[in-house]
Amino acid sequence: MSNWTNFVHFVQGYFRRRRSQLYRLQCPDLAGKRVCDIGGSRHFWEMMPEDLVPSDLLLLNIADDGQSLSHTGRFANIEIRLYDGKHIPFPDGYFDVVMCNSVIEHVPVDQREQLCNEIRRVSKYYFVQTPAYAFPIEPHFVFPFIHWLPRSLGRKLVPFGIWAIFEKPSGKKMDDYFAEVNLLKKREVTNLLPNCKVQVERALGLVKSYTAHGYGIFQ
Repeated sequence: MSNWTNFVHFVQGYFRRRRSQLYRLQCPDLAGKRVCDIGGSRHFWEMMPEDLVPSDLLLLNIADDGQSLSHTGRFANIEIRLYDGKHIPFPDGYFDVVMCNSVIEHVPVDQREQLCNEIRRVSKYYFVQTPAYAFPIEPHFVFPFIHWLPRSLGRKLVPFGIWAIFEKPSGKKMDDYFAEVNLLKKREVTNLLPNCKVQVERALGLVKSYTAHGYGIFQ
């Protein structure tokens, strides 16, 4: 793994372990549920407490990130499938729980409602987490205030952020990644997921991310 990847996993692990308390509170028997993780990876589940790792777990991704899961121990029953990023190919209410962590901010704005409707359609209960626009440090580029600036100016500052320093991306990769990431405000989250509850996660006393959770349409 690159130094950047190691850094990201270290930071993510801390906050995801804290977030697991919400999962335990809302779904204390999560390990026994049929769970789908939209855009999930093995790293997320490796950092989860063992008692929260479901025995029936499907990861749906739009692309193969090249990181296969261990097929032994508690990861033996995890399945990974590719899908089109739009229609989740399962019947209404098929999953007990659907999770989606740090994904929605990468989805084109005009496709977010469709994805959230699909999550609500196939789930009995769901958790959708996303970094908060309100937090002053943009988490993808690790650069303060870059997401609050006009987009044209923010893109010019990307090469000076921690992500670019560690990762050393090409100019095209910086262009594509910056164009892809658009953080959400709280009201945008609640508009996309009607009747949800929102758990606010804080860092240094500031709002860092939102986890919207609630019952699916057919629950």
